[in-house]
Amino acid sequence: MADSSSSSTSEYEKEELLDRMLTRLALCDDSKLEALLSKLLPLAISSLSAHSTLVRNKVLEILSHVNKRVKHQLEIRLPLAELWKVYTEPHAASMVKNFCIVYIEMAFDRASFKEKEDMGPVLIANVSKLPQQHQDIILRIAARVIGECHASGIDNEVAAKYRSISGSQDRELFIEFFRHTMLYQMPPQGGGSPPGLSVVQANRVIGKNPLKSDVILTMKLGILNVIEAMELTPELVYPIYLSACVDRQDPVVKRGEELLKKKAFGANLEDPNLVNRLFLLFNGTLAAENIPQESRVNPGNAALKTKLMSIFCRSITAANSFPATLQCIFGCMYGTDTTIRLKQLGMEFTVWVFKHANLDQLKLMGPVILNGILKLLDGYSYSDSDSVARDTKSFAFQAIGLLAQRLPQLFRDKIEMAVRLFDALKLEASSLRLVIQEATTSLATAYKGAQPAVLIELEKLLLHNFNAEQSEVRFCAVRWATSLFDLQHCPSRFICMLGAADPKLDIRYYT
Repeated sequence: MADSSSSSTSEYEKEELLDRMLTRLALCDDSKLEALLSKLLPLAISSLSAHSTLVRNKVLEILSHVNKRVKHQLEIRLPLAELWKVYTEPHAASMVKNFCIVYIEMAFDRASFKEKEDMGPVLIANVSKLPQQHQDIILRIAARVIGECHASGIDNEVAAKYRSISGSQDRELFIEFFRHTMLYQMPPQGGGSPPGLSVVQANRVIGKNPLKSDVILTMKLGILNVIEAMELTPELVYPIYLSACVDRQDPVVKRGEELLKKKAFGANLEDPNLVNRLFLLFNGTLAAENIPQESRVNPGNAALKTKLMSIFCRSITAANSFPATLQCIFGCMYGTDTTIRLKQLGMEFTVWVFKHANLDQLKLMGPVILNGILKLLDGYSYSDSDSVARDTKSFAFQAIGLLAQRLPQLFRDKIEMAVRLFDALKLEASSLRLVIQEATTSLATAYKGAQPAVLIELEKLLLHNFNAEQSEVRFCAVRWATSLFDLQHCPSRFICMLGAADPKLDIRYYT
């Protein structure tokens, strides 16, 4: 009973104290309000942990009065450090934390440059330990502070504070948030889904109020400077710098390109985690993944995809990242926002995949990609002569030749591909014929051991093509005759006999 009586007395005393503070607050001039709030505000919010409804109501009355007094007077500062101390108390009640975070946001709007600069590293140092619903708020505040304080650079003392953040979960959270911030672009007129982000991720970056372009610019420049100062591993920062390189604002692009060359050139492109993050930037959320619509990540824009393709063509891990590899190739070929440059890069990546993919994976992907290649080639006319179209077709024929070597069973039972390549040798531009000749030569190996009926069809094809005007066609006819048939095979011996008198030395050499 004594404990209960003591507790009641304590609650009564607290209510009396708060009532006196409210009176003092009401009588305080604006010129003295900041000094009063430095003590009153932390005490009032801490009192929300009380069980007494009367105490809580008195606190809410005080906070309502504070809001009215300071809302339009940004020159009145709030006790940022003291509020943060209350917020981070180990046993602080949820209600205390919830009210604290509101006034911490207000305090940052009014804080001096020095206060913000000092508090920036403190905010993200233990962000993973904060309540889930507050992490995004704190990260947004930190990004804004970094933009305001470090857009033009960061001094060594502050940089050391950021470098001292050692918690892996903290680092993972703020690096992810910085990555999303770097991808964020102001939405076009009429809205639309943000490239490279989900709706949830974009909302996480901007919060309740849309960001202005100048704020976005300083935030991104500040983030790039802080990330550089933290001396993180190249694999962690690579996607951030890459996203900066395709930003809409030139200062961000310039800084991103500089840091990509300077700090991320040694990134391990065989690191599965890095490759997965890069594929997520390219493909977005894969169609097969069961994820709510607002959480589905959109594919990156065409400029980012173009950058990514040159990276994938240097990574064996990327070649073996099924099904992301398949989605990437078809996105280049037939994506709604694809470009002629992306089609070319998609075919280049296909060659890389056919060369380096694990055979078991290739057996799954090969037939599907081959159909896509043929469809793409059918979309070009033989007269297409611009350099990008030529390169795209060149990579397509190289891919067919590589696939014939690694998966001969795809071609062995029918001669349609042989007919297609011999026709291409006759009809495509002369600049493509050497590539097609190599692909056709590679295709011959796929027919070794083919069924007699198929070999008979091939005999007719070779006899038909040997008299072609184009020397590349005649060359391939001789190569096929000598590689597919033995010395006892009369039609192939006949082709070789005619080849021995050919004006081209390379054809005579193989007879």
